[in-house]
Amino acid sequence: MWLSMRSTVLTSVLLAGMVVGSAAAATATTAVRDEAPRVAVGPGASLVLTTQWLSNGNTKAAILNCDPTNGSTHADPQAACDALKGVNADFAALPDTNRPCTYNYDPVVVTVKGDWYGEYVTYREQFSNQCVAIVSSNDVFGF
Repeated sequence: MWLSMRSTVLTSVLLAGMVVGSAAAATATTAVRDEAPRVAVGPGASLVLTTQWLSNGNTKAAILNCDPTNGSTHADPQAACDALKGVNADFAALPDTNRPCTYNYDPVVVTVKGDWYGEYVTYREQFSNQCVAIVSSNDVFGF
């Protein structure tokens, strides 16, 4: 009986450990999956925005999802989505924020590609520096 009871306890402990270990592994996998940028699927919008410095080729990118903003890597996805909704994603029509920028010449090219509520949109423009790109786009390129 002692051996049988010990065996049962040992089996229970091992099974509990496997369940806890599996749950921890599942949680870790979920955490990694949730941190990865995702493009929204559905009735909203999903855009990839990039800024590339012409002086050295460095590029940074952000995902902007609207309705819902889940999965966005943009610094302020709701404000960017609201700004774009105000001009129906006409990036050239975004209002300037009228904040001052320095006069340093460090040209950047900004691009946008993606789905805007069922319509494929693209945009590309060069600015004299990153600040001008951000200010000229109502902060949409401030990611």
